[in-house]
Amino acid sequence: MKDVDVGLKSDLFRQALPLTLGVWGLDTLLFGLPYLASGKAPPPGVLASHLLFMALGALLSGVIYIRARRTLEADQPVRFAALAPAVVGLGLVLAVSDLLIGGRLRAVLDGAHPTWRVVAARAASEFMIGAWMFALLGALYLMMIAVRVTRERERQLADARAQALAAEAQASAARLAALRYQLNPHFLFNTLNAVSASVITGRNDEAESMLARLAEFLRLTLAADPQAMIPLEDELATLQAYLEIESVRFRDRLGLEFSCPDALSVAVVPSFILQPLIENAVKHGVAPTSRPVTIRLEVSRDGEDLVVIVEDDGEVLTHQAEGRKAEGMGVGLTNVRQRLEALYGARGVLQAAPRERGFLVLVRIPLQLDATTRARAA
Repeated sequence: MKDVDVGLKSDLFRQALPLTLGVWGLDTLLFGLPYLASGKAPPPGVLASHLLFMALGALLSGVIYIRARRTLEADQPVRFAALAPAVVGLGLVLAVSDLLIGGRLRAVLDGAHPTWRVVAARAASEFMIGAWMFALLGALYLMMIAVRVTRERERQLADARAQALAAEAQASAARLAALRYQLNPHFLFNTLNAVSASVITGRNDEAESMLARLAEFLRLTLAADPQAMIPLEDELATLQAYLEIESVRFRDRLGLEFSCPDALSVAVVPSFILQPLIENAVKHGVAPTSRPVTIRLEVSRDGEDLVVIVEDDGEVLTHQAEGRKAEGMGVGLTNVRQRLEALYGARGVLQAAPRERGFLVLVRIPLQLDATTRARAA
């Protein structure tokens, strides 16, 4: 029993001990019933020889238990067959002990001097009784050990599954965190470039304003748990903080249209999931052109799904290039898509495509409403 630890062996022994005493105690009860029914006490020699038989049988049962435990890895027929020699051998030991010691006790205490035929018949009877008792206990031991080991293996399997799920969850969390941390450097690079351009061109007030708003934006985003699920209204507030920075940079060239029904503002979304979409619209739709470009964000419900569309009417050629890139997805869109797949599986969808004028990205996730926020709003 290589895979059974010491604790399990100890548990098995604690179960086997009362089982053994109970079986041999039942044998003693059956011995005493005729005397109880007749109201007569058994002869002292007969009682002493039976107690000797029972005590010796209980002790020798330990050999059957050890034998049963050691054959656990074998097939069931083999296990039962392996007990047969021990059952026969220990039955003979009981019969011989009763013949030699028990017979002596009956002769001394009861004055019994049976014939050899009677002695032989009693010895055969004691052998059959002893063998039957050992066989019964052997079967009970095998059943008890099999049930206990099966439960132990089920527990070990459940523990292994729990550990695997925990490891998978940790890996998923690490992957989400890694994807999340790839977003900030992308944004920071563009924003600091804009600040640098403002300083170089002498627009110091504009640079100062951008840095102040960048500090506020970073305070909001870095304080947030990257694995958290937040209300959509908080995500939109983060977008507004980001767009305030870009509004300083692009001024009248950047137009915004946000549409979100109040009922959906408490929908739960992954933290920082929409910022890369807006950033892409600014980078590829607004930045390359000198004309005004409008970024539109629309939130709607489609059955059990929450749908968010981010689109712009920016430069066609630039977005056609981005559309070609979308087949393999650029860094920002790829990160968002991978986060959605990690969080929602097949129900987390990101679709991106160029339009006749501009670019459109659609995000579809299962609709989940924040009960706390919804209750507070009510």
